Amino acid sequence: MKKIIILVSALLVAQLAGAQDFLKGSSFTPKKGDFSFGVAYNPMSEFASYQPEVGGFAGNFVKDMGDYPHQMYFLGIDPKVSFQARYHISDQWSARASLGFSGSKVNYKEYIQDDRSYKLDPKTTNREEDCIHGNLNGLSIAAELEYTKSFGKLAFIAGFGAQFAVGGGSMTFDYGNGFGDYNNHAPSTMPYLKIPTAELTILNEYGQVGNNGKIANVAYARPIERYNVGACKAIAITCNMGIEYFFIGQMSITAAVTFAPIAFYFQPQTYTQFEGWNTSDQEVVKFHALVSPGSSAVLYGTQNIGVRLGFNYYL
Repeated sequence: MKKIIILVSALLVAQLAGAQDFLKGSSFTPKKGDFSFGVAYNPMSEFASYQPEVGGFAGNFVKDMGDYPHQMYFLGIDPKVSFQARYHISDQWSARASLGFSGSKVNYKEYIQDDRSYKLDPKTTNREEDCIHGNLNGLSIAAELEYTKSFGKLAFIAGFGAQFAVGGGSMTFDYGNGFGDYNNHAPSTMPYLKIPTAELTILNEYGQVGNNGKIANVAYARPIERYNVGACKAIAITCNMGIEYFFIGQMSITAAVTFAPIAFYFQPQTYTQFEGWNTSDQEVVKFHALVSPGSSAVLYGTQNIGVRLGFNYYL
């Protein structure tokens, strides 16, 4: 029993000694005029997804981003990874700026039977390609004031500021089979993207017109482009609180909880450009249709909470 007590006491003493070594004076403590740069990672970020998930179906990603009649939304307040710079305006106060961005260019392709060849020979194996091109981009900029209280190698940090995010993009559609008298069905591997007959009726009633004002006899239409009129935008007030640890010289790691108590979102109008086959005049008709008039939102509460893990180097 005495041996156990002695062993436990020795472990406690070792832990206390280790804690003192962890906290005792560092060779570097930030002062007025010091500058640092680094990277930050937010594992809880809800920044928009700009590419198919690993192991997932690319077709599902394309459908979610481009399906009619939903608006296209490319935005998030805080990206998963961002670059940051900090300048100490005094020994305890600093100004921090961060920049994060995300984006992708996705070319999603599927084979479809060549309709011209099928017209001549129903047993043909000739194929064409349908392709959807996605060009999506997002950017986030933040500026904050931070307070630092040093305890040797370890420092307490807390700050507040503002963040601006912007995102946008478009999707274009290239089809292997064109319209023509040899084709009397939906010439595409993406039938869920076509505009329904009921929608065509509504467009006719409200005067949506294309080439020469003729869409009355369009029985089938498919999108050739989806886009936003402008960009999705967001402005947020931000707060953070955490610790900074100088582990080697002028290099430090940070861990902080981030919080946006209030955020304003603005979604622009979303349009789709369609092409259809006019069965009366035997010609392709192109026209635009409004998908969404635009939206806005004010968010507040714990939904905007996150974590910032950073690595910094002081010059």
